[in-house]
Amino acid sequence: MRQKFIISGLLFVIVACQVTTHSVPDIEGSRILENKDHFNYYLFQTKLQRPIAKSWFKKYLGLKRENDLINSEVILFPELEKEFLVSIIVKDDREEYTDVPIVEKNFDGILGIDDDDKPIKREEDEEEQTGPVKFFVNITISDREGVDHISTSSLYCSRVRNYLQQLENDFFEYQKNYKALP
Repeated sequence: MRQKFIISGLLFVIVACQVTTHSVPDIEGSRILENKDHFNYYLFQTKLQRPIAKSWFKKYLGLKRENDLINSEVILFPELEKEFLVSIIVKDDREEYTDVPIVEKNFDGILGIDDDDKPIKREEDEEEQTGPVKFFVNITISDREGVDHISTSSLYCSRVRNYLQQLENDFFEYQKNYKALP
């Protein structure tokens, strides 16, 4: 009796099996990464949704609402009187899953279920195939000449990286105090 229960449980697990097709890991702290064009960007994760985060960055950088956060001219260090081009992109991503079709087809054959007998998948079924939304902030800092100032080859690298860490700290302080978060 016990073996039948265990076997039945294993069959249920196999039939209900889902495989992750797109994984989205959490990011602890921040990272400096390089994109395909060998341009560095500063990356961290947030719990705030895109419009709220974008609004905060616009306010922080002193941009007007019409201004986009792509290549905004900003004087990061007033004593230098140098304009930097700051781009801040808030992206969202979620994990995606798929059912294991081979196992499903084998059991459908054993149980005598034909493809025509299956119900049509609804949009609600599609939502069950994804995980929770995760938001990421991606920042690049350059100038009109196209110099990557997050790169260690930039004269301003140290100051820019310190600025980015301070910006991240200020952002997380805002996020910590934001009332709409769970």
